[in-house]
Amino acid sequence: MPFLATGQLKTGMILIDDVTDANGRLLLSKGQSISANHLTIFKMWGIDQVPVEEADQSTTDAGIQSDPDVLRRVAEGLKPAFADNDLAHPAIAEVFRQAVIHRSRQSAVRRDMDRIAAPAQAHHAPGMRSDMRKFIASRTITLPEIPTIIFKLNDIIADPFSSAEDIARVISTSPGLCAILLRIVNSAFYGFPSRIDSIARAVTVIGTKEVSALAMGITAMEVFKDIPPTVFDMQAFTHHSLACGVLARVLAANGKLRNTEQMFVAGLLHDIGRLVIFRYFPRQAASLLSGGAAGGESLYAREKAVMGFRHTDIAADLFEKWKLPMALTQNVVYHHRPSAAQDPVKAAVVHLADIIAHSLGEGKSGEWRIPTLDAAAWESLRLSPRILAVSIPQAVHHLNFLTTVFGHGA
Repeated sequence: MPFLATGQLKTGMILIDDVTDANGRLLLSKGQSISANHLTIFKMWGIDQVPVEEADQSTTDAGIQSDPDVLRRVAEGLKPAFADNDLAHPAIAEVFRQAVIHRSRQSAVRRDMDRIAAPAQAHHAPGMRSDMRKFIASRTITLPEIPTIIFKLNDIIADPFSSAEDIARVISTSPGLCAILLRIVNSAFYGFPSRIDSIARAVTVIGTKEVSALAMGITAMEVFKDIPPTVFDMQAFTHHSLACGVLARVLAANGKLRNTEQMFVAGLLHDIGRLVIFRYFPRQAASLLSGGAAGGESLYAREKAVMGFRHTDIAADLFEKWKLPMALTQNVVYHHRPSAAQDPVKAAVVHLADIIAHSLGEGKSGEWRIPTLDAAAWESLRLSPRILAVSIPQAVHHLNFLTTVFGHGA
């Protein structure tokens, strides 16, 4: 079935299948002609692509006129990073194609493939290996704002008599958080036709769980903003995290999953365990980053070899300390092996989003190899590679805006 991104739709196009939102609500029946009002409705309900008669490959790739020599050089430079994946797999083949197009359109062949240069004096302290996770689990980590705001939000949401004003009052204790939330909900990421000028209105329109999830994700990332650049580039890390979050939301919407904002937050926080390592163990972090890039081994594999555990284990410890929802914890902790999660489909969304974000070269997490696709997880999503061709450009469009919201725009 041919699909076209909502940003490429034109009035007069004919639907060849029903369009529904994530909750199964019918928005427009097949056979109908798309009007300007329908385009607004699609954006408002997070519809990223629809089946129309006029869609074809040339339309989807319209405007892509990269120099063939540039495309070839980018493809050859990108292949080593895909060494842990099967380029013949339909999903990986499409991700690779989209990555080559995207990178070539950035007017640069990124030869470093996200390699991270660590300080020359960095080395691993073998005696720390067995104690690091125990130290992290037992150490009292001061979390600015996050316990008060998130715990209060959880209490209010659990109270059946609470109102949108109650939730807004808690969030309003952080003016910076309010400003970011309002900019996000008033962006094309949501596509509401009228401006939302208060948190209470945002809660009413988007929902209590969705707004609290966004608040949680934003404040959690702020906890680690003071990591020095000599340890890691936090701007690049935040950019990668945002890319994964946006992709997770777009993929979830295309997969007709509910609570897409929760998927955005899971993508945003998927590598938060690495931030704990960067902040509290900078010497070991430097060893991990330099050794992985030099030896060709993935950072995910090297974590286990050097420390005896991985960043996902640290995320599990941290989320337990913060008492965050189990669903969010599962999606983050199992994003490298989604088939082991309680809800493999949602974990697979974050898994695929992480793979795509790395492939596009949007930001850096310290990993220079593209994470290995879990083929069973891909099958569980029931997506076609064709959907990736419209989802990835749509996500990149939203990402360009969100980087400015989080203060990392050009």
